[in-house]
Amino acid sequence: MAKALPILASLVAAISVAVASPDAASPIQGAAQSGGTVVVPIHGPLSEPMLALTIRAIRRAHEVGASAIVFEIDTEGGEIELMDRLIDEIERAEDLKTVAFVTQKAASAGAAIAISCERLYMKPGSNIGSALVLNVPQLFGVPIQVPEVVGGDPDIAKKMLGHYRAHFRAKAQAHRRPGALAEAMVYAESDVCEIEIDGVRFFVDEDELRHRIAQNGEAAVRKLRDVCHKGDVLNLTAQEALETGMNDGLATSRQDLLEQLGLSGAPVMEVTPSWSEKLADFTQSFGLLLLIGGLVAVFVEIKVPGFGLPGILGTLLLGLYLFGKYLAGLAEVTEILLIVAGFALIAVEVFVMPGTLVSGILGVVALLSGIVLASQQTFLPQPDRPFAEAAWWSNARTLSIGLVAGVVAMLAVAHYFPNLPFLNRAVLRTGTGGSAATAARPLDAMDASYRPASGARGVARTVLRPAGKVVVDGRELDAVTEGMHVDGGQRIVVVRVEAAHVVVRPDDGPA
Repeated sequence: MAKALPILASLVAAISVAVASPDAASPIQGAAQSGGTVVVPIHGPLSEPMLALTIRAIRRAHEVGASAIVFEIDTEGGEIELMDRLIDEIERAEDLKTVAFVTQKAASAGAAIAISCERLYMKPGSNIGSALVLNVPQLFGVPIQVPEVVGGDPDIAKKMLGHYRAHFRAKAQAHRRPGALAEAMVYAESDVCEIEIDGVRFFVDEDELRHRIAQNGEAAVRKLRDVCHKGDVLNLTAQEALETGMNDGLATSRQDLLEQLGLSGAPVMEVTPSWSEKLADFTQSFGLLLLIGGLVAVFVEIKVPGFGLPGILGTLLLGLYLFGKYLAGLAEVTEILLIVAGFALIAVEVFVMPGTLVSGILGVVALLSGIVLASQQTFLPQPDRPFAEAAWWSNARTLSIGLVAGVVAMLAVAHYFPNLPFLNRAVLRTGTGGSAATAARPLDAMDASYRPASGARGVARTVLRPAGKVVVDGRELDAVTEGMHVDGGQRIVVVRVEAAHVVVRPDDGPA
């Protein structure tokens, strides 16, 4: 299902203006007469909010009439699906000169982003490369096992790696960079060397070396040096990248870069993450914890009479979770409505029509569907897009673990509920010289086979609306009324006994 980027992601942009001297070396044509330069940071792991920031920066560059956009890169990479989408946005930046400026590192997916820009500059001491495709199972953004080279079905792995070898090679060749070196960043199974033919130098892998020798004769091909050996993935320092032609130059600072590009006399606009993108980034990192905490808090609210702190906290946590997904461009109004409808149907099952199951089942289906849709780009995996499918299953695994953890937490709360002081204080007292909590034996001490007789009398420990807790013969029981409301502490009489609970009514005297 197509996902629309949120309007809120473009509300706030932090802008700074810098003016410098008009000297230029290897300038971008027309920059001095342009509307200036837009600078956007690509810092830290790739994320949905970073993609939203990039789109906003490109749109802003078009709005102000800028001729160039500079991506300041310091990233260890991220998911390949995100990398592809971010590169697509960069390449769709029509009428803009795209410049990558590696300030620290452009590793993994960051290397692909850097070589996809028209111009590539690096700060001395920075590096680029190491883009081996890895499978890194994560939970809450933290790796849960040692990364492995992508594998599984050998044919699928071969197809996937073949695609990204060509992908890196094509991006480099499009901007006259050595394709063999770019490919060596993502593929560790070939040697790369530098050769010279008729005074012209080339970087070639084993296959191309044999082809050159067959084409020109062994005597005409002079091997100068080995650059990358089989079993290694290529990672170049800024100086090595300059010597091999992988970058267009070195720049000690942003000011130095702008001078080399001939942009020092034009205004500079830095687009930094807005409050909404920072919030989206936070919820992307801790979203599952927010979801689990929200579900548990809502569960506690159901167990506690009235509407109090657990309900408020649960609403805030779940609202923050959904709002973050919305800001990141994952959740749309449809998903939010599904989740709200799911909670509403579950509430109907608990409070209005207990035991019918229909409302509860529909509510659970709606709730889970909304959560899945709010966490994925598509509802189902896409076998024709292997890396997108792998990302889908990774997200699904993480979400499943989180939901199971939430259910376990709910069961723990249900079991230990009477013994938790901060929850026990929320239970209404009987108002009859003691508390139902003290009158009732602990749940774990109850006789599971005990069932009160019809007509037995007791007291409501909690509000029954219509479900809640009652105390009969000193035992705490799950109970439900036949639709009427019973206050905590009010006397009740047992109407009948069912499998999971007893049905009661207010005790108005002899039946």
